[in-house]
Amino acid sequence: MPINAFNSFNDGLNPNQRSRDHFIANINMEDDRRWVPYAEGVWFQPCCFNVTSGGFTVVLKGLPGAKLGTHYHVGTVRGYTMRGHWRYLEHDWIAKPGTFIYEPAGEAHTLVITDDSPEAALIFFVVEGGLIYLDKAVNGGFAAFEDGFTALELSRKYYREAGLDARELDLLVR
Repeated sequence: MPINAFNSFNDGLNPNQRSRDHFIANINMEDDRRWVPYAEGVWFQPCCFNVTSGGFTVVLKGLPGAKLGTHYHVGTVRGYTMRGHWRYLEHDWIAKPGTFIYEPAGEAHTLVITDDSPEAALIFFVVEGGLIYLDKAVNGGFAAFEDGFTALELSRKYYREAGLDARELDLLVR
């Protein structure tokens, strides 16, 4: 769950531990232990944590009917649908496998996996900067904040609790 107050999160690495080299992230769709719980019926697997912009890249998985709270982004977002169907309640389109979306910064929207999605949705998201969650959909105020630092901290906490090696996540920090 995203934080609900601003804190001084950092990546926890010394500069000599933080690589700037090329890398690959291998997503294991079948290993349930690798899916970091995010919201009810929604998980993610991290691909990259950008400690320069606070952005992050994930594969998001959501069950039919699941949703994220209304939020907006402080930077642009790119998404590619690999499986399932999803949409934003504020728009009339439905993303299906093969759909690419580009979001400009600043628009409030509510991501939902459609009830009639034939399977869990899998969406690859590249998020430039943070998300601001709102306490209500219309004229909402600040409820929570999420960025690459908070997503990294959430992932580390989950990995430790699940018995996974949290040092694997350090390889995704750029």
